[in-house]
Amino acid sequence: MKVRQQTLGSSLWKAVQMTFVHEGPRAFFKGVLFPALMTGPSNAVFFGIYGNYMRIVQSQGDKEFFRVQKDDPEWMKHVFWGGCTAGFFQVVVTCPPELVKIILQCQTEHKGVWHIPHETHYHGVWDCVRKLFKKRGIPGLYKGVFPMMCRDVPTSGIYTLSYELLKIVNYPIEKLNHPLVKQVMAGGCAGVLSWSIVIPIDVIKSRLQVDSPDLPKYKGFYDCFYQSYRAEGWGAFTKGMGAVCARAFPANAAIFVTYEFLLDFFNTL
Repeated sequence: MKVRQQTLGSSLWKAVQMTFVHEGPRAFFKGVLFPALMTGPSNAVFFGIYGNYMRIVQSQGDKEFFRVQKDDPEWMKHVFWGGCTAGFFQVVVTCPPELVKIILQCQTEHKGVWHIPHETHYHGVWDCVRKLFKKRGIPGLYKGVFPMMCRDVPTSGIYTLSYELLKIVNYPIEKLNHPLVKQVMAGGCAGVLSWSIVIPIDVIKSRLQVDSPDLPKYKGFYDCFYQSYRAEGWGAFTKGMGAVCARAFPANAAIFVTYEFLLDFFNTL
């Protein structure tokens, strides 16, 4: 629904209503296969690079490595740049599946009164990948990679830094200081914070990725920004925020709880 809000210019309720009425409940799951298959590998890339970056820059000779070193004035800088570095390499993995997901999610098949101009019909994930690759090769699978880098690289640093800081906060309510509760709170809040900051760039990215390659509406990143602002005002750049934040808290809480569990598990081996 977030993608349809951003690209078709509707409210969340209208997007849900139109999708259900004209395409049925199955339409809510369009394009989920490819990103679902890539969730594990992409998170492995992100946390693998982040963890190794921190291990390298935080190592002090023969001393034991600690992920959190509050007494080190360089610690917060390392956490931020470690997240940015991890975010860069994660985009390399996630750009093609995200492009395919967005194209399929915006494919209304002209069943409703809304649709993307010059919409191309794809028969599922692999048909979309095959046709994109056949038409434009590898670069065709990386359409929108620049705005995706702008979206994910700096906010990945904010994401890791906010998580690590929130995890060491002492809450006034004692029950909130349980390690698992802290992981849930820190992971969920880090996800909401990073996504709420980056929604404007996400709108531009989504619109560029669904734009027709043969008859493009936008000339590039800045032209998309200008046309969107001129047509819809600043409100264009907040579309999808409610849906994103509602998803971000539980999704990122689960990611960090799993991350911490696996770290503890492998450290005991």
